Parts: sequence; C-alpha cells; structure tokens
Amino acid sequence: MTIIDIQGPDDRCNLDKFFAVAAEVYKNDPVWVPESKAAFQQRYAMSKLKGNISIYPVIAMEDQLPAARAVAILPNGTVDKLGRPQGWIGFFEALPNNPHAALGVIKRCEEILAGAGARSVLAPKVDNQLAGLLVSGFHLPQTVLTNHNPPYYLGLLESQGYRKQYKTCTFYFTRDTVVQRQVKPDGFSTREFNRNNWPGELLIFNQMQNMIFAGQNGYIPRTLADDHEMLRDYLPYLDHELIIIAQTPAGDPVGLLICLPDLNQALKGREINRARIISIGVIPGLQGQGIGAAMGAHLADNLLRKGYQTAEAAWIMEHNMPPQKLAGWFNAQPGREFVLLDKNL
Repeated sequence: MTIIDIQGPDDRCNLDKFFAVAAEVYKNDPVWVPESKAAFQQRYAMSKLKGNISIYPVIAMEDQLPAARAVAILPNGTVDKLGRPQGWIGFFEALPNNPHAALGVIKRCEEILAGAGARSVLAPKVDNQLAGLLVSGFHLPQTVLTNHNPPYYLGLLESQGYRKQYKTCTFYFTRDTVVQRQVKPDGFSTREFNRNNWPGELLIFNQMQNMIFAGQNGYIPRTLADDHEMLRDYLPYLDHELIIIAQTPAGDPVGLLICLPDLNQALKGREINRARIISIGVIPGLQGQGIGAAMGAHLADNLLRKGYQTAEAAWIMEHNMPPQKLAGWFNAQPGREFVLLDKNL
C-alpha cells in the first residue's frame, strides 16, 4: 500500500484518484449524490490563501488502484472541550474489506494535524454544515449539504481509537402529515428574505448566525466575507420565501430560519420538491417566547403553498430539546442520525 499526499489543486492525476474512491464505494448506492468536483477544487484552492482553513488531501493506493481517501483540515483557532488546538478529518471514504487502506489515510491525516500543533481530532467534519457520520436512516435521501456513507465506516473509525463525542438527529416533515399552526408572538413578526436588499440581508445573516450559534461545539464563527462567498454561490438557487427572519416592530432581527430547496434532486435530474431546513435559532435572551414557532409556521405555510412534498430539519444536537419539541409540534418524524467522533493525538 502507498499513501500519497496530493500536492495541490493542480495535481489533476491524483485528484482524479481521490474522486474515484467515492465513485467506487457508492457505485450501487441509489441514495448517494456525487460531490461537486469543481466545488472541492475551489475549496482546495481557497485553502492555499493566507488566513483560510488549510486542507491536505491524501489517498491510499492498493495494487495501483485508489482504495481510500481523507482530508486533514486545520481550521483557524478551533479548540476542543479542554481548550486544546483541534483539527478535523473530512471527506473520508474507503472501499469495503480494505481496513489497511482506511487506517493508512487516517494515520497520515493524524500525522499532518499533530505536526501542525493539533492535540485532538474531530471526524468527520469539513465545515459547519458537512459534519457527522451517518449511523441511522441509510435509506433516507441525502439532502443538500449533508453527508452520506456506508454503515461500516463507524467500525473503521472506532477501530482506530475514535469515540463518539455527540450525536445529531434530523426530523422529517411530509406534506400529508405536517400540522399547520398559527403563531403570533407578542411584540414580534416574521418576514421573508428580501432579495432587493442583498447587502442588508447578508449582514443580518452573518450577525444572526454568529450570535445564535456562538459557543456551540465545533461551530466556527464566519466573517462577512465568508458568508458573502457562500450566499453568492447559492443565490441563483435560493428561494427567498424559505428564509424567514423574525424581528421587532422597529425591524431589529431576533431570529433566523434558513431553508434551502434540495439541490441534490436537481443533480439527479429530478424535479425539486424537497427542502432542507439548515438552521433555526433565536438570539440569546429571547428563547421560549414563540419566535421559533412563528418562523416555523411561516415556513410551513410557504412550503405547502409552493408544492413541496417533504422537508428535512438538520442538524439538531441530541441534547437540544427545544428544536426537537418544536419539530414534534409540527408532527415531524425522526429521520437520519449522525455522530461526530473525536480522538486525542
């Protein structure tokens, strides 16, 4: 077996081998949605710029064929629960019945991370969205900005000393079973994303995300430039009626719900009739006043009116009961489950 460090975004030959691993793993899996090669290469190129998250892709070759891959990721300033520098491993894929190749890429990523000063590693994680190993609900659709993997990956990681740090769950809404609600919290209203005020809405998006999710495990604060780049890429596909903002009578934002049409359906040549709720939150100090429920009710009305058939809400930490209760209030059913694993280096 040979371990290869990919040398850069222009290392086309080895990048082709990197993508070939996933294609082979999922060749008979109808759920899997192929990753965007262009998006990965853009992410890789951006990682070479000073100040950005650094990524180091590696592949394992067995009998001159690609057998496993992974990416060592060094996010800026990320620390674990003990306050120690932490790195991530993402984009992990390995052929079945070849644990040596899986071990090889994991070990090489650990060496890279430890050499850069990381004291622990979290896996699998790429960013605030692409995180977690699927452990339940393998038959359910892989929605936009979520992972999918075979069941045997958990055993591979655990065999190398990785232990579950926490679990996230999703909830599944269907057109036939969702319960519509009317919620009007005193002193607050809800509205939809305003495409005609792009700079102002971008600022709200950035500020609200960082206020709501600051301090949560593994969350990386985003700069305005980070969100500008991300939203610019998704702007052609955004449905402004699926992004809901809660505000005071003076127009001050206090809550944000982000929902995207499931672009993975389009990648498979299908009509988009499914959505993914990426996040919902209320600024600290205003939880428990019905603001989240009001945003959820607004979204549900819009999804039903526009003909969506299903929606998946993700990610929800297993110990975070308010959003789970909110999902149940709308009659959502438990969906896929994911785990994040960690290991000391």
